[in-house]
Amino acid sequence: MDRSRRDALVEQLGGVLAQLRDATGALRTTLRIDLPAYDFHVDLAVAEALARGARSLLAEGSIDQRAAPTAQWLERERRLLVQPDFDAAAPRPPPALIAAYGVQAQMLGPIQSEGHLAGWISVHSQLRRERWTEAEIAALEQAIEETRHLLGLPP
Repeated sequence: MDRSRRDALVEQLGGVLAQLRDATGALRTTLRIDLPAYDFHVDLAVAEALARGARSLLAEGSIDQRAAPTAQWLERERRLLVQPDFDAAAPRPPPALIAAYGVQAQMLGPIQSEGHLAGWISVHSQLRRERWTEAEIAALEQAIEETRHLLGLPP
């Protein structure tokens, strides 16, 4: 894939994440996905949308994402992981997400392709929540479908 097409795709994916961030009031939304054709790998976020003052994760590659308990849970369950408060969260999120990035709650949405967990969209909140709303969950589900469409992923 040529660089300009890849850059345009990343920009479109960033637009999907920005809509999701706006719909959820999140600190940050990110896409992590393994797609060699695009040179995308889950250990580096492909795209993100940030609230004012939020730290970017685009250059953060120190965490083995697939080894994280949350990613392993997604691999097993293949459904949304909704964590309104990390104090009681199981599976435990990566400690760096809390300590370095101030995340206190999250939703993770799996992106599957041909029966394989290709990656996920993350919605990070700096606030503990009583719950994530149905509208916020629906916004994540919509972002997953839009991302799958943009990437041309088979079911």
